[in-house]
Amino acid sequence: MERKQRTYQIVCVIAGFFLYGVAALTGQSEDIVSNGYLERGDYGEDPRIYDLLVEGILEEPIDYQAQVRPIQYKKEKADQVFDKVAEELEDQMRGKNPSLSEIRFDLELPDKVSQYGVSILWESENPDILDSFGRIQIEDCPEKGVETAINAVLTTGNYKRNVVFPLRIYPRSFTPEEKLTAFLQKQIELEDSQNPTEKKVALPTEYKGKILHYKEKKDKDYRLFPVFGCLAAFLLYAREKKREEDVKKERKQKLLLDYADVVYQLMVFTRAGLTVGRAWERIVLNYETRRKSKRYESRPVYEEMVKTFQEMQCGQPEGKAIMEFGKRCQLQSYLKLTTLLEQNRRTGAKNLQQVLEQEMISAWEQQKNVARRMGEEAGTKLLLPLFLMLFVVMVLVMTPAMMAMA
Repeated sequence: MERKQRTYQIVCVIAGFFLYGVAALTGQSEDIVSNGYLERGDYGEDPRIYDLLVEGILEEPIDYQAQVRPIQYKKEKADQVFDKVAEELEDQMRGKNPSLSEIRFDLELPDKVSQYGVSILWESENPDILDSFGRIQIEDCPEKGVETAINAVLTTGNYKRNVVFPLRIYPRSFTPEEKLTAFLQKQIELEDSQNPTEKKVALPTEYKGKILHYKEKKDKDYRLFPVFGCLAAFLLYAREKKREEDVKKERKQKLLLDYADVVYQLMVFTRAGLTVGRAWERIVLNYETRRKSKRYESRPVYEEMVKTFQEMQCGQPEGKAIMEFGKRCQLQSYLKLTTLLEQNRRTGAKNLQQVLEQEMISAWEQQKNVARRMGEEAGTKLLLPLFLMLFVVMVLVMTPAMMAMA
């Protein structure tokens, strides 16, 4: 673990130097003195500001901030640009209107044409009819329309041009939704003013020969329900995964706790002169007897031993069945035990008792460590109830004091 952490530290240091080198190379400023020029911005851009270090006169370099205006058109070029902008504006500013000679909706007036670097200032000739933002102000416009105009002051660099756009404003064309809204507003206002003493205000029942139906709009958004459904499905999946992990963790703890007992029984029966196979059989029979008398709960390790004993009875070789038992337990201690038993069976070693006694010592130490860890986990789980009880006690103590102060 310490070696791995040291590796991470070295990688962090190397990455820091690498990033510093990349930043130094990419952030290195251009030697403008050798170049001799400051580049201007494009047409219509803001002035560019350069932070310079001037060297060569004094011992220390001097900080100087230079501001350079953007490039500007010549007079002939500016006139050509103004002509193009004026032509394009006529289509752009009319918005939803068919033409400038038939205005029924608000205009769309841009304040800048970035393509040519031209700024635009709009001035209405009659703000009571159309304001400088292109919004129609006249309410009762005659059917024949009203003539007006709007001026566009085009500016680029030191050159300006005033372009006048003649307009003709007609009564606004309302959409079906806008017509229905205006009708409802007029009818409800009329009903409200005519019957101010009535508790209820009657709604219009029909519009252009069609029956109207009303529903109260509620500020509820039901689109969250599918989100909650997906979240619940995810939580259920996570709960099932957590349950599976808890089952595996509980099984592992039981296997670790029972390891010392299994080693002890094997040591006792083999010391009594039984072979490993016969000792295995006696352990299984004792377990089944206790299970039938309901004095002993189901234990994973003994269930695996029962399965191994059944495999032996069905003709599977003893060594192979025991090795499969260790693999099913999926713990290093059981794999070690089955390896020792298999080696003893193959070589006929006479020191099996000594090996089991040594394994018994380490098994007891392992069992104590598992029990200690389980106790620490139980203590950690009790912290939350303790804090909740402390909070309740603080509330009970502080509430009377706060009420007395009030």
